Amino acid sequence: MKNIIISLDSANKRRQHIENEFGKHHLRYEFFDALRPEQEAQYAKSLNLEDTSDLTPTELACMMSHVAVWEKIIAEQLDYVAIFEDDVFLGEDATELLTQTNWIQPDWHIIKIEAFSKKAYLSSKTYEVIPNKRKLAILEGKNLGAAGYILSLQGAKLFLDFILKQPAKPVDKMIFDEFIAAQIEPVYQMLPALCEQEKILKKKQDNNSEVTLPSALSSERKLRRKQEKKKGFSKLQLEASRLIRNTKKHLLAKKIVFK
Repeated sequence: MKNIIISLDSANKRRQHIENEFGKHHLRYEFFDALRPEQEAQYAKSLNLEDTSDLTPTELACMMSHVAVWEKIIAEQLDYVAIFEDDVFLGEDATELLTQTNWIQPDWHIIKIEAFSKKAYLSSKTYEVIPNKRKLAILEGKNLGAAGYILSLQGAKLFLDFILKQPAKPVDKMIFDEFIAAQIEPVYQMLPALCEQEKILKKKQDNNSEVTLPSALSSERKLRRKQEKKKGFSKLQLEASRLIRNTKKHLLAKKIVFK
């Protein structure tokens, strides 16, 4: 298994975090220099990517960095690659699962190993990975976040083909929401999840915990959501719809924990 961490070449604190975190688990990895906003537009144009105007510069740079990794997998004909962002923490069994691939069945092409949403819609059928410790279920609804997932060579081809045919949106929405909804290929969720971003982990532990690895992407997304916020009757409709979705999710979705 090759482990690739997407990271800006100037993100010294985040890279030190990865060195410490992956070092604890005796894992080999390589950094992939994330694209900067000034680079992404030309790269997107070279791929004839659909309209990208709805994305902030940082969102587009993030998306194109993931796309570049998928292209690397395809170009180098890599069998399996675990792709991470540079603020993740790893759980138990990381050494075993991220050094070997013999636990991956031939038809498991996309495996999300990150905990992001508290709950998600999952298949009732599960697939054992480590007896009595870890298993996989098929995601039957969105589970955002793109900080930790495993792709086979075929999985990389599927993601790349899908994303190049769609209007551009944040990469996690495209691959862990719209791709799932399109039912092109099963997307598996590891249970318990093997990794989690610092901001999610600290939010669960203590609301007052300081995030030591802040993200420009999070700030831009918050600003965009504020600008897109509905008003008047549209806001009431949106809130009513959100309440129904949340109630349904609370009753039917299954918890995803990080361990």
